[in-house]
Amino acid sequence: MQFHRFDLNLLIALDTLLREKNITRAAEKVFVSQPAMSAALHRLRDYFDDPLLVRVGRDMELSPRGQSLVDPVREALLLIQTALGSQPTFTAATTQREFTLIMSEEAVPGLLPAILERVSSEAPGIRINIELVSQGALSRLEYGDADLCLCMDSLRLFDVRAFPDTLRSIRLRPVRWICAVDRNHPSVGDTMTLEQYLSLPHVFGRPSGANVSIDQFVRRLLGVDLPVHITVPSLLHLPLVLAGTRLVATLPERIATMFTATFPVKTFPLPFQTEPLHEILLWHKRNESDPAHAWLRNLIVRLTLSADLRAQDAAAARQEPV
Repeated sequence: MQFHRFDLNLLIALDTLLREKNITRAAEKVFVSQPAMSAALHRLRDYFDDPLLVRVGRDMELSPRGQSLVDPVREALLLIQTALGSQPTFTAATTQREFTLIMSEEAVPGLLPAILERVSSEAPGIRINIELVSQGALSRLEYGDADLCLCMDSLRLFDVRAFPDTLRSIRLRPVRWICAVDRNHPSVGDTMTLEQYLSLPHVFGRPSGANVSIDQFVRRLLGVDLPVHITVPSLLHLPLVLAGTRLVATLPERIATMFTATFPVKTFPLPFQTEPLHEILLWHKRNESDPAHAWLRNLIVRLTLSADLRAQDAAAARQEPV
């Protein structure tokens, strides 16, 4: 197999330089000295007969040739990593692996503890890093920085018209949005009208990594304009800030249900229609045949569907006459 005299030891340096666009940061990323990374860049420039990185003011930018190498080089490294890291068979009890799972906040209640418990008991050698979803989640899957993303299937949240063709997906539970106020709210009784809802000061959970205003984010998510007065770091914080206030929070039902037994809040259906949303599990096609990856994503799917069935049973029990 010929590589046109390219030293494959330089592939990691090339990938890091193309992504960081900074010699010092690239050196730190791969734990080498700055002179060593400078020497690697010099060799790469000789090989490609191109500067790859060019000085623009105080910063460095990619040359057109460098830009054209970003995706192919990253994909080549990830394929090598997958090939070397994957095993033809998978034994849960003995496999040593690390995965990064990105989760939407609404999926955390009731599901995350079940996932971690099953993994720790059945596959103690598997380590899982949990991140909350952000607008960069799809890119993290594409670049191999994350393995799975359990999120809502709203394309507007990621500011895309379609999920990339390189990603695989399965649709899971429906996501229902409701509103909540303090149990002793001075102007809200047993119902919530649209007029009341729009007149109250709103508090909303701003997701990490959002690069739009909170008003734009809410419009993308719910399709309405809301007078958001206060933002908190995540949707999971919303029930914590309602007690003793006139605020109204809009949040997924699963989060509200987790808190209603502990905090003095009352909930109502949203007084308007929203776009139907579901949870969706996403992963890159390069991981499709990885046995360990397949085991983890199948576990998540089974636990998610089981949690949905338990929730349906609980809702039916609440509606049965005594």
